Amino acid sequence: MRPPILLALTFLLSAPIWAQDTVKADQAKSDNELIPTRAKVPEALLKNGYVQRVDSLTFKEKVKAISLTDVIEKGIRANYTEQERKHEKEILDIGWEDSWSDFWMPQLTLTLSTSEQRVGTLKKGGIENSRTSDVPGGVLGLSMGDYTVFNWGKDYLAFLNTKTTYNRSTKKLKELRRDLKHDLIIKYFEVAAFQEIQTLRKEQLRHSSFVYRLNREKITLKKIRKQDYYQARAEYLRAQTDFHQSKVDASVVEEELAEQITDAPGTKYLLRERLVYQPLNTTIDESMAMVSKSNTIVLDALSSLTNAKRNYDLTLRENLPLPKFTVNLGAYNHSFGQNQLQTRYETNAGRDIELVATINASWTITGSGGFFNGRKTRKASLQKSLALKKLQNATHGSKSDIRIHYRKIRHLQNQMTILRARTSNLQKTFDTILENYLNKRARYNDFHHALNEKIDVEILMEQTKFLHAREKLLLAKTIGIEDFPGENFEKMAKPLDKEK
Repeated sequence: MRPPILLALTFLLSAPIWAQDTVKADQAKSDNELIPTRAKVPEALLKNGYVQRVDSLTFKEKVKAISLTDVIEKGIRANYTEQERKHEKEILDIGWEDSWSDFWMPQLTLTLSTSEQRVGTLKKGGIENSRTSDVPGGVLGLSMGDYTVFNWGKDYLAFLNTKTTYNRSTKKLKELRRDLKHDLIIKYFEVAAFQEIQTLRKEQLRHSSFVYRLNREKITLKKIRKQDYYQARAEYLRAQTDFHQSKVDASVVEEELAEQITDAPGTKYLLRERLVYQPLNTTIDESMAMVSKSNTIVLDALSSLTNAKRNYDLTLRENLPLPKFTVNLGAYNHSFGQNQLQTRYETNAGRDIELVATINASWTITGSGGFFNGRKTRKASLQKSLALKKLQNATHGSKSDIRIHYRKIRHLQNQMTILRARTSNLQKTFDTILENYLNKRARYNDFHHALNEKIDVEILMEQTKFLHAREKLLLAKTIGIEDFPGENFEKMAKPLDKEK
């Protein structure tokens, strides 16, 4: 009789990889034939294997090797939302060019107008000399219009508001691109975590399959209890369920990554790198000092407050009878037509080029705006106060978010220290219990608990490592920075052969 340890090694070396989509039915006797009992195994589990596959729902998949740098480069270059932002940037630039030229430059307008010209006669009438001239006639003009010389800063305040809005909008587009980079890094590491969990579930299935097949052989020789056999079988089937669930979870996040970087739907990824745990070195005081200068929400609120202050000042000035100084620059008009061809420079009504002052003010007595525009002025003042409160709220909220991120990061870093020790200890525990079980010095329940706890803790460590990296990236997004001082998020990805 072979020693138990040799029997175990024989099964381990000869066993195929059981983590397949379909587990082939054993070619030996069925369970119903092996165990003389009334409890019959369902025929569905014996006919085509223990895990069924619906062939009509199989998908064609494309496997692609990819690194974190590849994901970032293609995501920023080809992401649909980022492409939309490029068009938005061009639209903003066009609007700003219009605003700048309207304020600083006289508005030169080229106009062309013609009178009616006969191109053909459909039917002659009875009135003499009523025919429309067949010679085109009209005016081609270059108008320079009115140019505001001085308006007590009212036009300038409106121009500054437009400039502030444009600058903030263009900077926000860059911030959104930075956030996209962070999202791509998070998604890459999420795919890496789910793929690692799938590998751990495959290892669990391999161990469960080995013990199940070993007990299957022993039950035919009546060397174990039926209870141990059924427990091993139940554990094996549960491991199948967990493994296939991990495959589904991994495929979902891979599909999300494919969408972000505009790869073909159904692309599966072979990652060249894995996440390496790196504790956070930036202190909370350093983060608090940076958030007021770079947080997106705070900068939006600050821009709104600046514009609200100018709008209030503009409202006060519009409520005063201040003169507006303008110059009418006239136009060059070229007239053409039958017996007419001349070019001349002229202003409205033939006046000289003059600097004129006009007052155009109005004050409501009743109706919209209130008595002497009192409600209009009060409204502008309240909008300024409201913008200030929103800035205070955004600053307070961003600092609170930073503290929340730091609490989570500190907790996850403590958990990583504990999980590393637990993983090492549970690996040794599992190896010892497996050897003892194969030599009949341990019960099946001991093996069952050791295997499940080992896999669960290893999965928990992968999840914790990913959550820690995600919290660091979310903290950077909250602060409004691309990387922490002296750190680089891309360095958290290490090639598989260099991973520690």
